[in-house]
Amino acid sequence: MREVIVRQTEMLSPNVRGLTLACVDGEPLTFVPGQWVNLELDAFGTRDKRAYSIASAPNPSAPSTFEIAVTRVDEGLVSRALHEVPEGTVVAMDGPHGFFTREGEQSVPAWFVGTGTGVCPLRSMLQSELAAGDGPPLALLLGVRNEAEILYRAEFEKLAAEHPRFSFYVTLSRPPEDWAGLRGYVQAQAPGLIDPKQKPHVYICGLSDMVGSVRKVLKEQLGFDRRSIHSERYD
Repeated sequence: MREVIVRQTEMLSPNVRGLTLACVDGEPLTFVPGQWVNLELDAFGTRDKRAYSIASAPNPSAPSTFEIAVTRVDEGLVSRALHEVPEGTVVAMDGPHGFFTREGEQSVPAWFVGTGTGVCPLRSMLQSELAAGDGPPLALLLGVRNEAEILYRAEFEKLAAEHPRFSFYVTLSRPPEDWAGLRGYVQAQAPGLIDPKQKPHVYICGLSDMVGSVRKVLKEQLGFDRRSIHSERYD
């Protein structure tokens, strides 16, 4: 176990808090984009821990620092605690863990499909690859209920404007009448957006129902081989 300190916090949406964490020992946190860590702390009288995907790419200028995003869950002791801890709080961490990564596949086109905070490991991968410069086409399809829940919206729009090889799509399941973008769930949008002829790999992250639905669409409607479909479930 290592200790990390909460350096900075911000509300990313009405129900999601972003935290910038730094390793107390000052040593780098070596991880592959897409991996996750366990955070352990005293939460309302109970010592508990939960897994959170790293939402940022490795940063050479601050190698001991990383970001996460926490959805507030009323029955979740750790999530509630992480929504309330002040900057300067120290918590225990183990990791990184996980195999939901692009390691060895960075030369292949990719679609990233996420809902809610499922976008966190996808953001880590995208930041890393776009910072590297030229490469294959990359696209992100993010599904949320309404505009207020579009995590990292300004950042993704800026990346899409700066990098011709990156495209950003948002679909709302509960859009207002004046919403001009995509409507409905990500699994309904996938057939019209993802072109199997480009032979992309697809990375899916979110709750089990969504992940299963997108995998089914990719295999049964679009003819994807399961080896080009990668997923991580948050429940």
